[in-house]
Amino acid sequence: MICLEQPDRSGNGYRVRDAVPEDAPRIVEILTHVGLEGIYIANEGFYMSAEQQAQVLTRRNPDIHLILVAEQASQIVGTLEMVRGVFQKNRHTANFGMALTSDVRGRGMGEGLLLAAHKWARDRGIQKICLSVFASNRAAIRLYTRLGYEEEGRRKHQFLLEGSLVDEVLMAVYLTPTT
Repeated sequence: MICLEQPDRSGNGYRVRDAVPEDAPRIVEILTHVGLEGIYIANEGFYMSAEQQAQVLTRRNPDIHLILVAEQASQIVGTLEMVRGVFQKNRHTANFGMALTSDVRGRGMGEGLLLAAHKWARDRGIQKICLSVFASNRAAIRLYTRLGYEEEGRRKHQFLLEGSLVDEVLMAVYLTPTT
């Protein structure tokens, strides 16, 4: 069970915790709104129903699949989903995606979500965490770089965002095992 409580950059407290099925409607709402913004995640709006998201939360294997939420003032303001490789050949890796509401971006909650996810990964012996991000999302790239992620590759002109072709940047961090 993950639970991290700390202040954001404005000094207001927030917590990161494991998502539960009752969080499904808010998770879907966040992913839908961020998707509709069109510039942060590949999702373009409605992704799945709250019922489908609740089923995912109920049925996920906690050793392979992590879903976290960031909460502030009893309101979910962000979510992170990480999936470990399912084959023996890639069980040492995991991939994640994250979304935050526009009013909390830049206040440190993305970092909190990621640090909690890193702990989960280390506790399971995961050695490498991967992600993909739009090259135009400079704030996210700065966060990932600050946390030790490095660019491993780039898919040129992979996405069309607001009429412009944008590269997909592939990044990864190697975790040091906990002792």
